[in-house]
Amino acid sequence: MAIGIPPLGNSNIMLTPLGGIAVKLINKTGAASIKGLLLNTEASIDDAVNIVNSTVDEPDIIGVFLESGIADGDLAWVVVQGKAEMLIEDGTISTRGYWCRTSVAQDGRADITNAVPPGGTINAIDGHFREIGHCIESKISGTNVLAKVILHFN
Repeated sequence: MAIGIPPLGNSNIMLTPLGGIAVKLINKTGAASIKGLLLNTEASIDDAVNIVNSTVDEPDIIGVFLESGIADGDLAWVVVQGKAEMLIEDGTISTRGYWCRTSVAQDGRADITNAVPPGGTINAIDGHFREIGHCIESKISGTNVLAKVILHFN
């Protein structure tokens, strides 16, 4: 179990060691949780999450797994706001100060390759709903790289 500070004795919410706010939700990804994986609501089960699908460029992300190894069907901590580590697309870098969005190349990953949101016109507003925060840590390219981000969702 992750170490955190449950406020007011509530076991379903905590302040994470990094400074994020996490809540317990049911892992319905079909596999054990993976720290930093981007999540969306599960359409068929209350209080559950699943992996963000890059193929359909899902909007409205709700959080990231705090820890790895929580079995499918079990309660897992999901960071929903504040400071968290998230998985970036394999083979890409993260740059502190850059804008973060969901990946269109790899399920459950972040794309931190844009200094600012692309577009700028009303036609680009749809991309705003794929924003997941702002990067605060530069990392080199690799596989399963975690980068620190200040999460906020639109």
